[in-house]
Amino acid sequence: MGYLRGLCLSGYRFLRDGLLPSALLTIHGRDALRNLYPDRQSPRKYPTIFLAFFYFLNFLYSYLFSFLFSFLFSFLFFLFATPVYADQLIIEPDMGRKPVLDAISNSKYSLDLVIYGFTDNTLLDAIVQKKMEGKTVKIIMESSPYKSSQENTRAIAAFNKNNIAWQGEIKPFNLIHQKTLLIDDKKAIVMTFNFTRATFRNERNFALVLDDAERVKAIAGIFSADWNHVASHIDSADLIVSPDNSRAKLLELMHHAKSSLRVYAQTLNDYKIIGALANAARRDVMVEIILSQPLRKKQEKYLQKAGVRLHYSQELIIHAKVLIVDDKEAVLGSINLTHTSLDKNRELSVITRDMDVIAQLNEVFKKDWQG
Repeated sequence: MGYLRGLCLSGYRFLRDGLLPSALLTIHGRDALRNLYPDRQSPRKYPTIFLAFFYFLNFLYSYLFSFLFSFLFSFLFFLFATPVYADQLIIEPDMGRKPVLDAISNSKYSLDLVIYGFTDNTLLDAIVQKKMEGKTVKIIMESSPYKSSQENTRAIAAFNKNNIAWQGEIKPFNLIHQKTLLIDDKKAIVMTFNFTRATFRNERNFALVLDDAERVKAIAGIFSADWNHVASHIDSADLIVSPDNSRAKLLELMHHAKSSLRVYAQTLNDYKIIGALANAARRDVMVEIILSQPLRKKQEKYLQKAGVRLHYSQELIIHAKVLIVDDKEAVLGSINLTHTSLDKNRELSVITRDMDVIAQLNEVFKKDWQG
């Protein structure tokens, strides 16, 4: 920032002390006085009030105007030179593999992946290719997914064959269910989906691409802590991490909702979350939930009696985990609204307040509500 300050200061001094503007104004002022008083040859013979007036104009031009020009110059410099960060939404299965494949192929130094299920051959080949190019690749992947213990067998074999560093268990977590991809420690993709074939075929999923330093660094910090099996610290208020703070953060968002809550839920069975959604509906907050997996009848009746609207998707399997609050902020990531996901697994979701992203989520939500 030092060079910028010096540049601005130099511009300010040039405009302030420039001889040309002062000289022009002085000459014009002197000529105007001579036209008014042609019989007076000496400036001292002009009326004092006129001299004071033109000296004041000279001061105004030299100092005030130059300050304004300097301010405008600095503002324009910052406007065009300062990076602008914006979250980007990936919508699946609409966008296919390309956004993730592009992120992987464009990495220059490193890839840090946390994933639950990995069966997609195209993405697996892309990861292996980066290792063969000499990039640093680290993977934390659940070695034995629930009710599908052999799901990641092929990926594990590929990691071992190509000397890709990976870990499959992090104590004391029940499951590694987080889904994040760090690219060169400069960009992060927080996903609701796994690297499976179904993700790009018939599941509704989303991912959020982040490029702001604070959240990317915070996600990298959690990855590093888990990789080294040490306690993690959440260094961003916009991260929701299980089992650290997810229950408290999600309940807080639901409690403070004023107008609407829209939810994509793969599964919903946590009693406190169900209670919070019902209480929001009783406060006249519009609560809408899209699911695929049927709720228990008792839970369904409880929510509907409170005024919660439920829709079971017929076209796509709902695998997304999204909460949109008052059309002002949204939570997106791996966290399901279940006791295990909130309190026992390693999970990660992120809060976005990007209005373009929220508008896109709402647009897809309204479309899926009809499907």
